[in-house]
Amino acid sequence: MSELVIVEAIERGLSVLTLNRPERRNALSIALLEALCDAIGRLEADRSQRVVIVRGAGPIFSAGLDLKEAADPDLVDRSAACVERGLDTLRETSLVTIAAVHGGAYAGGAGIMAACDLAIAADDARIGFPEARRGLLPALICDVLRPKVREGELRELFLVGEDVSASQAQQWGLVQRVVPADQLLQAAMTAARAILRGGPNTIRNTKALINSLYDEGSSKTLSEVHLEARHTEEAREGLDAFLEKREPNWK
Repeated sequence: MSELVIVEAIERGLSVLTLNRPERRNALSIALLEALCDAIGRLEADRSQRVVIVRGAGPIFSAGLDLKEAADPDLVDRSAACVERGLDTLRETSLVTIAAVHGGAYAGGAGIMAACDLAIAADDARIGFPEARRGLLPALICDVLRPKVREGELRELFLVGEDVSASQAQQWGLVQRVVPADQLLQAAMTAARAILRGGPNTIRNTKALINSLYDEGSSKTLSEVHLEARHTEEAREGLDAFLEKREPNWK
C-alpha cells in the first residue's frame, strides 16, 4: 500500500507535502487525515523546517470527505474528529502552510486549502462546497473560512453550492494568487522562499499574531505583542542588517 501522505524535503526550511490518494481523488479518509496530522507534527518538531507546501497527487487537489466512510455509522464520530483535527493542525501549526491547488478543491478539500496560510491556485482550478447536496453541514469549515470570506460570499458558497473558478475564489478571498497551471509549484516555491527570508521566530510569531486577531480568547493586546517583538534578537539583527545594507543572518 502506498503512503497516503508523502513529504519531500526541497531545501533547508522548505518541504512539499503531497496528499497521495489519487485513485480516490485524494478523498479525506480517516487514515489520510491522521497521516497528514502526523506529517505536520514531525515537520514542526524539526526546528529547521519552516514552510510546507501542501498539494494533491493526480488530477485534483482533493475531492473532500471520503463519503464511503461518512456513510458508515460506526465511523461518523471518528471521521468528524479527524476532519476537525486536520483543519486545526494546519491552521495552528507554527509552520507556514501554502496550498498549491490544481484541478479542484471541494468541500473538506477546499477546507484543507482554506486552513493553509496561503492558497495559490492554477488558473483552471475549481473550488466548491457542495455539502448541502449530501445532507451535510460545513460547520467545521466555517472556522477556517470566517476570517477569509465575507458573509455574502459564504452564503453563496454554502447555500447555492455551485463551484467557482480560481479567479472568482481569489476575488472572494479564498485564494491569494492564481497562476498558469504549469507554473503552480514554482509559484508556491517562490512564495515559500520569500517567507524564508523573514526571521524564523518572527515569522512564527507573525502567524500566531494573525491567528490571534480572530481568537476571542486572546489575552494579550496588540501593543504588548508589538513591544515583545521589539526586544528580540531577531529584531536587532533585522534592523542592523537594514542599516548595514546586507541580508539578515538569522540563527
